Amino acid sequence: MEPITNKIGRELSKLGMTPIMLSIFAIIFSLISALFYSDLIRFDINNIISNQSLGAIFLLIAGLCDMLDGAIARVTKKSSLKGAFIDSTFDRVTEIIIFAGLVIGQYAEPLLIFLAITLSMLVSYARTKAEAINVDLRGIGIAERSERILILCLFSFIGEIRLAIIIITILSFITFMERFIAVMRKTK
Repeated sequence: MEPITNKIGRELSKLGMTPIMLSIFAIIFSLISALFYSDLIRFDINNIISNQSLGAIFLLIAGLCDMLDGAIARVTKKSSLKGAFIDSTFDRVTEIIIFAGLVIGQYAEPLLIFLAITLSMLVSYARTKAEAINVDLRGIGIAERSERILILCLFSFIGEIRLAIIIITILSFITFMERFIAVMRKTK
């Protein structure tokens, strides 16, 4: 995907877009997604498209913004430790926003959603902490953030969000364990 996202990132940078702008757009689209998931606003167009589907569409747009912020940073050679910190922090913020929308929308028991968000955060924390001790975990684990987003979106379109949350919980646990074990093997 990187050659494609880099090409798009190059074009967006020509339009004056910066990585931080896309990170902010990701948060905005996540908020819109969470509003649809929460059912605090209703936007059924003659029952053609549900709030769940609209939540998924805006979540996909937020995910796209998140992919492209890094692409812009790479192609403009503006990658920095500050930018990496902002990107990682904003990614966690968007996850929390989405899960908050799911809690408010009551798609599953609060405890189940709590487990999903906790394990999702542990997956990300494990990678961040591993990087701090110079252990590379990129690609380790079956449910990185993009996979979790896709699972939620796909199941949103078919109206099975509770099942998506269960799957995300299980796969996040497995991913966390894979990363934990990988760090144990790579360190003394």
